[in-house]
Formats: sequence, structure tokens, C-alpha cells
Amino acid sequence: MLVIYFIAHSEWILHRSRADMVQLIKPNFQVTSVSPLNEYIDEIKNSYHETIKWEIDRTRLLDVNGILKLRSIIKRFNENDIVHIFTIKSLYLFIFSTIFFKKNFKVIVSITGLGFLFADTLLAKVLRNLTKPIIRKKINKMVDVIIFQNKDNNIEFVNYSNFKNESRMIAGSGLNVDKFKVNNQVNDKTKIIFVGRLMREKGIHEFLSIAERFKNDDNILFFVAGKPDFGNKSSLNESQFNLLQENTSVIYLGEIDVQKELCNYHILLQPSYHEGFSRILIESIYSGVYCLANEIHGMKEIIEKTKYGVLVNSNNLDIYESEINNFVKRKIQPDYDYAKKIIEQNYSVLAISKKFEKLYDELS
Repeated sequence: MLVIYFIAHSEWILHRSRADMVQLIKPNFQVTSVSPLNEYIDEIKNSYHETIKWEIDRTRLLDVNGILKLRSIIKRFNENDIVHIFTIKSLYLFIFSTIFFKKNFKVIVSITGLGFLFADTLLAKVLRNLTKPIIRKKINKMVDVIIFQNKDNNIEFVNYSNFKNESRMIAGSGLNVDKFKVNNQVNDKTKIIFVGRLMREKGIHEFLSIAERFKNDDNILFFVAGKPDFGNKSSLNESQFNLLQENTSVIYLGEIDVQKELCNYHILLQPSYHEGFSRILIESIYSGVYCLANEIHGMKEIIEKTKYGVLVNSNNLDIYESEINNFVKRKIQPDYDYAKKIIEQNYSVLAISKKFEKLYDELS
């Protein structure tokens, strides 16, 4: 039986985005998780054939001890195994952990978005330039295939890293459509939600600014679902998080069960600055929640294909406000059945898992 190691620096990634796919491919492959185990221990153990705990401090920009721990785990892998790494941060940690290391297994990387490292900030630019030489030196030796979720990320990262091996495009991580409830609400109040990590790059500040514009309208309610990622430089800090919870323009929910609870809302507002391929957009559309999203790669393709939302150029707050008013006045009548069919055919966990199985077979 072929052994595949799923590696991620955050257990949330292996639980939230990959567990359903593992259930579909499990009869053909033995999938073992490698991640921290803090919050979703039972869920991950129930989803994967085996679990390996990777001890790493995510609050540190570069956890040397975590890199050494990963190196000791990787040394146990066998010649015919496949390693599948998720996220660009996990890739960097893997590269650092394999310095002076000759691999004898195949390595796939799924880049689910370029994230903080490729943001337009001084710190990000400094880190990119500092790490560029080692990435360019090691990546073609250590990585066989990189999976991108949109063409823009593909071009930017390949140019940066000088990656010359195989690149593939697989949009999304797969949605288990059978688990989602669909919006059938008839309500006088319009409920608008933000779902995601509470980070600048996810557009939380824009969302709060839009909510402020409607604070005197009792028929439009704004909700925030998610939590800060204090290990990420782009996250709200503790002081900002406390202010958010006290903000009278929004209702803070904490984390929600998106499969069961998204259907309770009418509009998802997604002013994110960077997305590989927005999972929450797919989840919202399938739940019957209309979407207003920043016009960027990773969201543009979804809205254009499903026709179940509006793209807003450059996160223009006036356009968001106008589109919300259009929705409330029933000027927008989206075709849910069409959007549902598109998602089932292209972005369901069944459709995506077949593409991954094909790749695993080719490398084995």
C-alpha cells in the first residue's frame, strides 16, 4: 500500500480542508497526517490512517526547534512514499529542514495562496529577499510537483523561486456537498457575514468599515465569524480583537460550523487581498449565500463561473455599499441551481480527489 504523508504547519488545514478528501482516497492509499495536534486531535485521528505530531511554535516567525523536529520526522520516510505539503509556509519549513538532506521520496506541494510572505509590506519584502537564495538552490532538488490554485500565483511563485519541475493547476481543495445546509430563509432583516481568520489581508478592516456605514439601519445586520491568528504578523492583535468584540456595528460569533450555519445568512462579504482559491466563497455559494468579493485571482474565477455574486474592483467601499442596497431592494435575483451545478461538477471533493489520485498514481 502506498503511504502518503500530508504535512501542514497548522492542524486546521488538515482538518478543515483535507479530511473529507482523505476519506475518499483512503481505500487506495494510506494517508498519514503530520501536523501540530492541539485543537482538532480527535477529528484528525478519526480522519487519517495514522497521525504524527509535529511540535512547532506557530507564534514564532521561524521556529528552529520546529524545523529540527520536522527533520527528524522526515528521516523516517521510506523510498516509495509520497510527501504532500500544504501551504507556502509549510514548504519553507520543509526546505529549511532538509538542508544537507538527500531525499529518496516524491514531494508534492499544494500552494493554497501566497499569503503573508508575498504581501506588499516591508517585512515581507525583506523575508522574501533573505530566503530567495536558499529556495532557489533547494526547491528543484526537493520538490517534484507544485499544485497551484490560480494562474497568477503560479506565475509569481515560479518567477521568484525559479522552479523548473512540474506545475499543475487544481482549483480548490474539494467541497463535501452532502454536508451543507442550504439557505431557505425569508426574513425582513438582511444578515451579512465575514468568515475567516481575523487578519488585515483577509479584509477584516474593510468589513468593519462597511458595517459602520449601515450602523443606523436596523434591517441590515453584520456578523463576524472567525478568530485571530496571533502567530501571524497580519492578524489582529489582542487589543484590536477586544475592540472588535465591543464594536456595536457588528456581532462577533467566534468560529461557526460553516456546513450547518452559513445558510442562516444572506450575504458573504469577502474583501480579501490574497486567495489561492477561496474555499469560503465556494462554501457560501453552495449554501445559497450571495457573495460580494474583492476582484482578485482566487475569487474572480469562482464568481465569474457560478454567477452567484459580484466582484468589487480594488475593494471599493462605495461599490460594496451599493451592492448591499441592491440586494436588499431585491434588484438581484441569482440563479442558485446553476451555481450549485457548477460547484458539484468542478469543485466537489469527489471531483478534486480524482485529480489527486491521478497524480499519486503517476508518482508511485
